[in-house]
Amino acid sequence: MNRDILDPLKVDIDLKKVSKFERKAFRKKQHAIKSESFKELIKYLNYKRGYVFLIIIITLISSLCLTAATYGLGYIIDHYLNFKFWNSNSNGLFEFGIAIGILILGYILEKVFSFICSAMAVKAGIYGSEIMRSKAYKSIMKMPIQFFDTVSSGELMSILSNDIDNVSYGICGTLNSLLAAIFSALTSLGFMFYYSTYLTLIYIALFPVLLILAFVLIKKAIPLFGKTQRNIGLLNGFVEENLAAHQLINSLNSQQIINEQFDLYNEKLYKPSLKANIYAGIVYPYGNAITFIMQLIIIFVGGAFALSGIGTGSNSNFTVGTLTSFILYIKITSSQIIKNFENISMIQTATISTTRVLNLIRMHPAIDESKLATISNVNGDIEFKNVSFSYDNSLNNLQLKNISFKAKKGQVFAIVGPTGAGKTTIINLLSKFYLPIEGEIKIDDYKSSEINESSWRNQISIVLQDTFLFKTTILENLRYANPSASNEEIINAAKITKADNFIRQLEHGYEEIVEEGGSNFSQGERQMLAITRAIIANKNILILDEATSNVDTRTEKNIQDAMLELMKGKTSFVIAHRLSTIVNASQILVVKDGKIIEQGTHKELLTKGSFYEKLYHSSFSEENE
Repeated sequence: MNRDILDPLKVDIDLKKVSKFERKAFRKKQHAIKSESFKELIKYLNYKRGYVFLIIIITLISSLCLTAATYGLGYIIDHYLNFKFWNSNSNGLFEFGIAIGILILGYILEKVFSFICSAMAVKAGIYGSEIMRSKAYKSIMKMPIQFFDTVSSGELMSILSNDIDNVSYGICGTLNSLLAAIFSALTSLGFMFYYSTYLTLIYIALFPVLLILAFVLIKKAIPLFGKTQRNIGLLNGFVEENLAAHQLINSLNSQQIINEQFDLYNEKLYKPSLKANIYAGIVYPYGNAITFIMQLIIIFVGGAFALSGIGTGSNSNFTVGTLTSFILYIKITSSQIIKNFENISMIQTATISTTRVLNLIRMHPAIDESKLATISNVNGDIEFKNVSFSYDNSLNNLQLKNISFKAKKGQVFAIVGPTGAGKTTIINLLSKFYLPIEGEIKIDDYKSSEINESSWRNQISIVLQDTFLFKTTILENLRYANPSASNEEIINAAKITKADNFIRQLEHGYEEIVEEGGSNFSQGERQMLAITRAIIANKNILILDEATSNVDTRTEKNIQDAMLELMKGKTSFVIAHRLSTIVNASQILVVKDGKIIEQGTHKELLTKGSFYEKLYHSSFSEENE
């Protein structure tokens, strides 16, 4: 599913390795996807009713001004640039001046309308892409956690930034050009037929020569542009992941390996991008050369017709003005088409990016959360009933196997077990980051499968081992837990956890800006801020993943005191790493290989001489010495 979202056109498929029938069906499907995307794109551009229609009308007027002025140029050459007119007309200079003025006005109006149309296209492109970016972002934020398990955040960022920019640039740079090419070609052909049916038919016969190679090159370039966009997303994902792990990479001295991997991603991007742009780049000089040859042929044939007395085929004779205007119409038609060939890389990139962005906007969670019930002010009773779970939804690869337990309001459940036993998975299911594939999870009598996930999580405070702090003030970081909390309530919560002590020592106090990743605070300070945030949230259910990192004795005591204050009266689940937490817990869940193998208090479990006793002596008893 996620591959289809990020690569809806499946540009990675090698068509040489599939049958002719499959190739034809694949291209037909690609065409259908692009057509549907184009229709949707128009809706985004048409942000005001009739806006795109207005752009079309103004472009048509601009094209008519250009072709009419070109017709006027031929008329001036034939009627004013000869001795007969000047010898027989006493007001010749005045009439000539009026004609030249009208001609200049025609060209000026063409430029004015063209500018207006370009400005409107830019506005439509920027506004449309802004709406698309907003909808795409909101669509991503609606997706469940498992979606992000299989999709690189770098690729999603590439769509939100790079692809939407491509759409914007493509619309701003080519919409006016495409419309102008269509209307200029049609209006020019109309005037060309008016001038000479014979020469127009010759031009139409020669025109495919201009198009054939161009279409061949474009056909080769299109899949390469798609592959380029896909590889940009992969490269962004790789870069983002390794920038986040920069400290780890340096500590492992793995820079050389990462650099080599980057070079591979970079090369995968370089090759299709180079080929695509070479193919697109050939079109422009080729088009200019063919246009020049066509003009020479028309001049030669037109001149031959004029000298031999052959008519134009349009009930008129060849003149210098007729031939001049005709040549200019060829130039207008061909140059507009060539201009769009020159923009082919931008057009194709925009087309592929549009498909990727719209595919992201269209995606939706398998479950419509808006149709589920909501809850509030729960008591805090928790029940897991015969819960089984697998991250890949496979019954053959279960991370949790038939888990059952009940927790009453105010109880503290410590979850212990070896690495990979399933402790974090239990917490993930309780938080409704995932749904079990078998069994039920309840808060009070409400099933997680029947309650809106936002409403469900609103009953729970979560303190993770790796505390995430946003790049804003400490005050605003704490306020994320409860947007309606006053400054006084936030400061009082910080005093309870004693986070207020170190915050007051900062230069700007609560207005101190948190650096990226909270790097200007120690692990212990970040943990205390996280606990403060949970106190401000004040939910009846608490999930706490104790930090394993070593901190100084004073900070350790402050953290433990803050945790005890936080857990008062709450149903708490703690992935425990501290002996004090385990000893004081109402119940201990001992997890191994996805199963709860033992459950009871610290004293009860120690008397059984079981797995917990071994775990206790190997992992926790050192704290008691």
